[in-house]
Amino acid sequence: MTASEPVPAAPALPRRRLLGAVGAGAGSAVLLSACGGQDGTGTAEPVAPSTPVDAGAVEDIPVGSAVKVDQEGVQAVVGRPDRDTVAAFSPVCPHQGCMVAPREKLYVCPCHSSEFDLATGEVLAGPAESGLTPYPVMVQDGRIVLG
Repeated sequence: MTASEPVPAAPALPRRRLLGAVGAGAGSAVLLSACGGQDGTGTAEPVAPSTPVDAGAVEDIPVGSAVKVDQEGVQAVVGRPDRDTVAAFSPVCPHQGCMVAPREKLYVCPCHSSEFDLATGEVLAGPAESGLTPYPVMVQDGRIVLG
């Protein structure tokens, strides 16, 4: 072929085939995006507190329950397994990075239902194979301090 010769056009796809290909591509994009983002069900990197962060009053967490904390760029789950214990962990599930949520004396991953112990962060049910990353936590004057 020379520069003066016309370039043959690519064969056109029938409309149904074209729409099917577009639909399949969009479906793949939706599936891939389901594992991304930080909307509570997507992946995220844990951000441990580098300076002390006030996570709230101990009395605001009933014994046997936990809360999600998002303060000063630090996200955590903070549990009070018994009257004298407070434990804090990264909310990022080690399986695929989804954000766990407190539920009935444990933490549960909404993506694949891994379960983690409220006091230790250890995995109780998979598919996760390891526990939640612990955060340093202490109680000062009735306040929970991360970091």
